[in-house]
Amino acid sequence: MKLRLILTVVGAIAIAGIFLAGYATAGFSGGGLPGGTSGPSDELLDEVSADFDIFWEAWDRLQTNYYEGPRDVHELVRGASHGMIAAVGDPNTVFVDPEPAQLDRERLEGKFEGIGATVELDDVGHLRIIRPLPGSPAEEAGIEAGDVVISVDGLATRGRELIDIIQQVRGERGTEVVLTIRRAGVAEAFDITVVRDEIVIPSVVSAIVEGYGYVRLTTFGAQTADDLRDVLEDFREDGILGIILDLRNNPGGFLDAAIDVSSEFVPRNSVIVRENTRDEGQQVFRSSRSPTAADLPMVVLINGGSASASEIVAGAIRDHDRGVLIGETTFGKGSVQIPFSLSDESVVRITVAIWLTPDSQHLDGQGIEPDFPLVFNGGELGTLDDNYVRAAIGVLEGGDCCETYIDAA
Repeated sequence: MKLRLILTVVGAIAIAGIFLAGYATAGFSGGGLPGGTSGPSDELLDEVSADFDIFWEAWDRLQTNYYEGPRDVHELVRGASHGMIAAVGDPNTVFVDPEPAQLDRERLEGKFEGIGATVELDDVGHLRIIRPLPGSPAEEAGIEAGDVVISVDGLATRGRELIDIIQQVRGERGTEVVLTIRRAGVAEAFDITVVRDEIVIPSVVSAIVEGYGYVRLTTFGAQTADDLRDVLEDFREDGILGIILDLRNNPGGFLDAAIDVSSEFVPRNSVIVRENTRDEGQQVFRSSRSPTAADLPMVVLINGGSASASEIVAGAIRDHDRGVLIGETTFGKGSVQIPFSLSDESVVRITVAIWLTPDSQHLDGQGIEPDFPLVFNGGELGTLDDNYVRAAIGVLEGGDCCETYIDAA
């Protein structure tokens, strides 16, 4: 069985694994050739023979004349692989090198070994801590949001690729990594030693706010739907008045997870998503389980970072008149990819289908528009400081939305 994923590259890369995109997974070993064969057919070799003559001519001119001298042959071949896939002209059909492919896998599995901090590169190319995860080794060691890491184990971060730095910071549980920190208000840079550990990334974050169940999904991983069901069952025991489902900045994940999550809020056997494929025509995916919260009033929070699987859930809830959408137009990714694993653990993600909402709306490049547009005010997510949450409570209480909640937009 192929596990299908729908992901989108949006937002910051994270040591914590809060990383990019959405796609589908499939086991596919070997050279990635048609039918899983060990080599190209004689017919294919004959067809592309003249093209490869040009390839080798270009190779020879580059290696002979480039001013810095001949380039690494393996890097050139890998670059050719990237270029071949890019020639399809689909931004979601891509060749992914082994390191970022591994980060993708860990994000969807929900755990990895490292220090537990989301990061980005600052304007001059140093690693900047967005925030340490609560209870993580990074937080326990004293790393703070806004810290700038100028070196890792003595190797400078400036001028390096973010993926390269992340790979160095991560490592086996129980081992140490030394980060040299520059902190605002502190005159001199200083070292912090962090002991790596297994980092578990929760895909479901929940709270009860003013009697309403608030639940934020950060991704659609293998455990997301089951964790959500546990939260919803607890909410019901607590007698909540309604649901606030926060899909902001959720870039996607497994298609199965999107179907299972949607199934918690709509009647059983409801259409969740339609999928148009190359060979099988249109497939219809229906709700997969008995709902836990199909009778509770709900609001869905969305923004431009809500993509792929998030859009499937938002579209199903909208098309079945199960809730109100508040926020900004979603990212607009209406395709499904399967990542085929290659023999060196690199991955080729290939678009295999286009999906539509239950009412057959195609969202690629368009996204889902909210019922009530709203701009985020920068408050703490999931609290009354979050104007999206206040607007959602206003709607659930039968009030208007959203002019009252545009403060500090």
